Amino acid sequence: MQSIAEVRAAVTAPGQPFEMDEIDIRGVRTRVWKHAPPTLRDVLEASRAHGDADFIVYEDERLTFAGHYARAAAFARVLVERYGVRKGDRVAIAMRNYPQWAVAFFGAAAAGAVAVPLNAWWSAAELEYGLRDSGAKVLVADEQRAARLAGVLPGLGAALLVARPGGALPPGAATSTPPSTRPCGTPGARRRARRPPSASAPRTTRRSSTPRAPPAVPRAPWARTATSPGTWSGSPTAWPRPGSGRAASWRR
Repeated sequence: MQSIAEVRAAVTAPGQPFEMDEIDIRGVRTRVWKHAPPTLRDVLEASRAHGDADFIVYEDERLTFAGHYARAAAFARVLVERYGVRKGDRVAIAMRNYPQWAVAFFGAAAAGAVAVPLNAWWSAAELEYGLRDSGAKVLVADEQRAARLAGVLPGLGAALLVARPGGALPPGAATSTPPSTRPCGTPGARRRARRPPSASAPRTTRRSSTPRAPPAVPRAPWARTATSPGTWSGSPTAWPRPGSGRAASWRR
């Protein structure tokens, strides 16, 4: 039987899938996997090869690799074309482990944004701190987190996209009717996939940014331009433009 060291040497040898290499990252020589996808966008693109195989199973819902790609690509396009997200902008995610969490994360990364996962257990004050500290341009939240932040949303300066709404949205927001409420993976639920939009500058984001836990005394908030809450619909044509006073929603 081979030892762990022998197996490691075999799978990381030249020409193997896990071949190791050293590259310069910000002036530091770093050991990396030579054939690893350079960005999360590349990981998303590669996932299309799995087609209709199940990617996420949540209760009675199923989301295939192809379906996930289609939704993530559509979300990336909306971030760029409707909300003006550019390379390096922060897109915060505050929700429980719904399938939409993965769509938001990969969609943001594919658009060149920095995904900022926020702890769904945080209080309203902690979530507010995370949003202000990260400078998030867009917040993707489920209904519970959106309700938790209702009192501070107008002053955060971030567009709000609500996933899986089941009741009233924050004050002043309206709900667009999603084009489909079929469970993920049922016939007709899959949308035509379009590649995420290309940016004028190379999109090399490969890391997410998670705010540190808030300090005992939160920092004093700084002035930011408030935008009207908007929320996430299932179709790019159904999303309102920022500042319109309307909100859309996305169930599946």
